Amino acid sequence: MILKGNQRGGGQQLAAHLQNSFDNERVEIADVRGSVAQDLSGAFAEWAAEARGTKCTKFLYSLSLNPYQPNGRLTREQYLELLERTERSLKLVGQPRAVVFHEKRDKDGVLREHCHAVWSRIDTDRMKAVQISHDRLKLRTVAQDFARDHGLELPDGMKPGNSRDSRKDRYNKRAAQENLGEKQQQERTGITKEERRADIASCWTGTANGAAFVHALETKGYFLARGDARDYVVIDAYGEIHSLSRQLSGVAKKKEMTDRLADYPPDMQRDIESARAHAREKLQQKTKESSQEAQEPSRGEAAAGIEKRIAALHPRQQQRRDELDKHRLDLHARQFRERAALRDMQADHHAEVATERQQKQPKGLAAFLTRITGIGRFVAWAQDKADRKREAAHRHETDALLRRHTRELKEMERHYGALDRLESRENRAAANAGLREEYRKLRARSFALKPEFEKAMARQEPAGASGGGSKAPGLFNRLASGIGLTKADLQAAFERATAGKTVRKDDTDAAGHAPVDADKLERARQLRDDLSHRPSKTPDRDRER
Repeated sequence: MILKGNQRGGGQQLAAHLQNSFDNERVEIADVRGSVAQDLSGAFAEWAAEARGTKCTKFLYSLSLNPYQPNGRLTREQYLELLERTERSLKLVGQPRAVVFHEKRDKDGVLREHCHAVWSRIDTDRMKAVQISHDRLKLRTVAQDFARDHGLELPDGMKPGNSRDSRKDRYNKRAAQENLGEKQQQERTGITKEERRADIASCWTGTANGAAFVHALETKGYFLARGDARDYVVIDAYGEIHSLSRQLSGVAKKKEMTDRLADYPPDMQRDIESARAHAREKLQQKTKESSQEAQEPSRGEAAAGIEKRIAALHPRQQQRRDELDKHRLDLHARQFRERAALRDMQADHHAEVATERQQKQPKGLAAFLTRITGIGRFVAWAQDKADRKREAAHRHETDALLRRHTRELKEMERHYGALDRLESRENRAAANAGLREEYRKLRARSFALKPEFEKAMARQEPAGASGGGSKAPGLFNRLASGIGLTKADLQAAFERATAGKTVRKDDTDAAGHAPVDADKLERARQLRDDLSHRPSKTPDRDRER
């Protein structure tokens, strides 16, 4: 069992995340306690209102319970027992709580179940937040005790370690884990932290100067920019921001990075928004180029699965909205009926009082005596007072009904707002899934040294009659290093020269060579003649003699 928890705010965002039906095959709200509303959005809104009476901003404690896959599925009784143990350890017994079960497919396509639990930290009796400290160690202890009591296996990182070295390694591994922001970046782009750092590190180790390093970064889809809080950041092809010094941690020190990028001062670099726009243009260009190529058959099923999930999402969203629209129409119809019934009841009451008074109206001599003795005025005053009291009671009933109807309408609007946030979250997840597949296709075809370039660098001339090899590769390397060219510069020049110039097999000669461009051949001869007439930098030994 793997337990991960954190204190947080943002209840509405969390509610949309927990109800996301695109990333999860099944969403089940198993329990909501301690709130009037029985949906997540309403419950979290109530708990947020309670937190406003305190200074607590992270009024929720969110916990995820993931079974260790070799143990198989847990039963509901085991989940509830684990939640009770967690509540006792974190001192959250009796606090308002929501429990949600998810079923989703992992990277291998296996359907697995896990659980989410969210507690309100606000103790309404004392109007204080429950203090939660050292929760990671407490959750680790709870998981270890639960696994021991039920005979379950734990991952290597959660097994108890008695030696100092084992504890040190465990905490070092935890420090190296990605944080929430990096996890969300991985969900959007499909690129892990290790892959990104490896790409940028290879650009650093494979180059010798700033120009080559920047070009290598752009080749792999990263663009140098000026950060708001840091000197240098890199923007990937998907618009995500990464600190350059963090990506090169363990590979280069900050001073080495600053020295190499001396020709690229931070104040001369693009800002983040400009770099994002530039990265977006490059991504669109690569996407357009890749759309003209055939799709990879090995991952066609994955793309088809994403398209199928996206196609099934919209009818599901429409069904939820239709059900909510039906509830709203039913609500309006019921409110109209209740208001009409109240008006009819009050009108009947008025008619009943009028009929009763008419029946009690004195006649003949009694009416004459009532009028001349002043009793009639007293009776009229009493009836007027009763009318005012009855009207006030009717207004009170009407106001109470209108207030209840207003609360119901606001509650309905809250449901619509929650549905809008949920649909926005699901649509964003669907868009990210589609983009991840497109990004994977782009990365599969680029960001590596072209094999033709490697062959050109290592090509040797055939041995002559004397058995000696040609000196052209060595001379070429010395000339390149003398004018400040690196392997990355040569690669870039090679790619520019060969871009879009694939030669058909029918256009080659008998030896398999491409036809020679006469203009380029003439320019090459002129360059050769110029180099041959230049004075040599080495001293002439004959003249010295």
